[in-house]
Amino acid sequence: MRKFLLYLLYFLIFLIFSCSNPKSLLESGIKNEQKGKYEEAERKYLTIVVKFPQSEYAPEAKYRLGLIYKDIIKNYQQANMWFSEIIKNHKETKFYKLAEVGILESPDYLGALDNNKIILGDVESGGKNMKMMIEFKKIDFDLYSYKCKLYAGEKLVRQEDRFYLKTGQEIREYSVNPKTSKEKDLRYTLILKLPVEVGNKWKTSKENREVTYTIVATDLTVKFKNKIFSNCIKILESYKGEQGIRYLYYASNKGLIKITTSSLRNPQQEFPVLEFIE
Repeated sequence: MRKFLLYLLYFLIFLIFSCSNPKSLLESGIKNEQKGKYEEAERKYLTIVVKFPQSEYAPEAKYRLGLIYKDIIKNYQQANMWFSEIIKNHKETKFYKLAEVGILESPDYLGALDNNKIILGDVESGGKNMKMMIEFKKIDFDLYSYKCKLYAGEKLVRQEDRFYLKTGQEIREYSVNPKTSKEKDLRYTLILKLPVEVGNKWKTSKENREVTYTIVATDLTVKFKNKIFSNCIKILESYKGEQGIRYLYYASNKGLIKITTSSLRNPQQEFPVLEFIE
C-alpha cells in the first residue's frame, strides 16, 4: 500500500504540468488497452482519478483500473480496492453492478467464466470409469449458464443445466434463467458468499434440502499428476440431519478441482472421489 501511495504522489507532481481533459484521457487510455499498452492506459486512468475526481469519467477510469489489476496484473487486492471505491462512491452509475461482479471475480473461485471447462475423473481409474464435465458460458455481464455432465465410461448418465448469477457479494445457482423467468421469488442455492476467509459460513437450500457451507481453508496448494493449483480454497458441504459430509476444493479462476467425502464424526479423514484431470 505504501508503494501505491508513493505512485499516486508521483502522479500528483506530474499532473501539475498536465493539461489534458478527462474525456480525451479516457479515450486515449482505451486505445492503449486495445493495443496492449496497459501501463500507458493505467497512467491515463490514474490521471483522471487524481486530477478530475468529480468528473463524469472518473467512475469508468476506476473500473478500468480494476480490470487491469484483475485481468492483466493479477493483483486482486488492488483490483478489489478500485471496485470497492466505485461501490462506495458511485452507486448511481452503471459501473456499480459491474464493480460488484469485479469483486466476485477477483479471483473467481467457482469458475463462472466464459468458455471455462473443467473435467474431473474418479481417482481409481483417472476418469476411465467415471468423469464429470463442467462448462460455463457467459450470457450477460453477471450471468452464466452452467452445464454439468456425468459419464459412466463414455456413456452420459446424467446432465444438469443451471444458471449462475453474480450479485452483490454472492454467487447464486438457479434452475432457470433468473433474468427471463416470469416467476416471482425464484428459489436458488447460494453457492458462494464473500468474504473468502476461513470460518465464513452460510445456510441455503439445495434440492429442497437445507445445506450449510463453511470455508475451512484458504491459500491451499493442490497437486495432481499433470497440474498444480495454488491459491485454492476448501469448502465443507453438510446437509441437515446427515453425518456424511463433502469437501469441495476450488482453484482461483478455474473452479471445482477436487471432491472428497468424510463424516462429522471424523472430519479429518477424507476419501477422494473426483479429481481434476483436464
